[in-house]
Amino acid sequence: MLIEILIARWVAVFWVVVGLSHVLHPATWVALLLPLRERDTGGFLLAAMNLPIGLAIVLGHNIWVWDVPVIVTLAGWIATIKGVVYLLFPRAHMRIMSTAGRLEKGIRVGGAVIIVLGIVVGYDAFFRR
Repeated sequence: MLIEILIARWVAVFWVVVGLSHVLHPATWVALLLPLRERDTGGFLLAAMNLPIGLAIVLGHNIWVWDVPVIVTLAGWIATIKGVVYLLFPRAHMRIMSTAGRLEKGIRVGGAVIIVLGIVVGYDAFFRR
């Protein structure tokens, strides 16, 4: 199996599971993330989560075609850039993250979007390739 397919399958499953968690338990995600908004070191913690995952995707799945695989590549680059920004500007997350009420709604909507993207990427990675 090619590394690109393996990464796409991993991303698809990860997105569906994490998306479902976001939709089903947004308050728990808010309880996890909101304290990061209030801490000066929150940006570093977010970077520690995003940068390694983004780099792994970019280094193993850097496919630029006008088709479904580019979704995974773009997600990898977005996570990488997000990680770099949070490392270089550790307080940037304070401007981006919403307050508790809006954050819960955003997590639920984001979870639904992630589920749809996970299903699309999963269909491509498991059945089209």
